[in-house]
Amino acid sequence: MKRLLIVAMVLGMAGCSTIPEPIQLEDESNLLSYQQVSASPEQTRGAKVRWGGVIARVDNLKQNTRLEVLSYPLKSYGRPITSDDSAGRFRVYIDGFVDPMVYKAGRLLTVIGEAGGSESGSVGEHEYVFPVVNASGYHMWKNIDRVSVSGFGVGMGTWPGYYSSWYGWHLWPYHQRVIIRSKNSKGNIVPSSGSVNNSRPKANRSPSPARAQRPARPQPRQNTNRDMGNIQRH
Repeated sequence: MKRLLIVAMVLGMAGCSTIPEPIQLEDESNLLSYQQVSASPEQTRGAKVRWGGVIARVDNLKQNTRLEVLSYPLKSYGRPITSDDSAGRFRVYIDGFVDPMVYKAGRLLTVIGEAGGSESGSVGEHEYVFPVVNASGYHMWKNIDRVSVSGFGVGMGTWPGYYSSWYGWHLWPYHQRVIIRSKNSKGNIVPSSGSVNNSRPKANRSPSPARAQRPARPQPRQNTNRDMGNIQRH
C-alpha cells in the first residue's frame, strides 16, 4: 500500500514539474529576469528570457500580434505565480495571427525569446515604458477553477467493473453520497436529493378498529294525561 501511494505521488509531482515543450530551453543558465531587463533595456537587448504573467491586452497588427502582459514570477515548471503585487508590464511580439478570443485578457501566459529593448506606450492615460520580448515560443496555461469532491481509497479487495477481477491492494475513486428521505402522499419513505434531513421518519400506525357500540337503554315511559284518566276510572 505504501509503495502504491509513493508511486502515485511521484507521478503526480512529475506531471506538474515538467516544463511544456514550447517554452523549453536547452541552456537556462543565462536567462535574465524581468527586473534585470527593465533596469537596462538597451544593454540587455538580445538576451534570452523566459517571462510570464497575465494577459492584459491583445493587438492584432498587420504582420504579427502584440500582447501586453502583467509580469509575475514563474514556478519551476514555468507557470506564473499570481498575486496582488506585480513587477510591472511587458510587451510580447508573436509572429502571425493570434486569436484574441483564445488568448484573451485574464489568461496566464509564459513566453521565451529575446529581449528587444523597450518601447513607450500608455496604460490608460498614464505613460509607460514597456520592456519588449520577441517571442520564439509561448504557452497559455489552463485555468484551474474546478473543485472535485472525489477522493481515492486504498484497501484490499476485488477491483470492480471487470469480469476477470483482480484481488489485492489497489486505489479506487470514491464519491460521497447524501441521501435525504421524505414521505409521499401514502406515508411511505422515499429517497430524494437535496439538503440533509436529520429528522427521524415517523412509524406508520394503522388505525385502531372501531369499538363495538352498546345498544341504547330503553327510556322509561312517561304517563300522559290520557293514562291518568284511565287510572282514575279504575
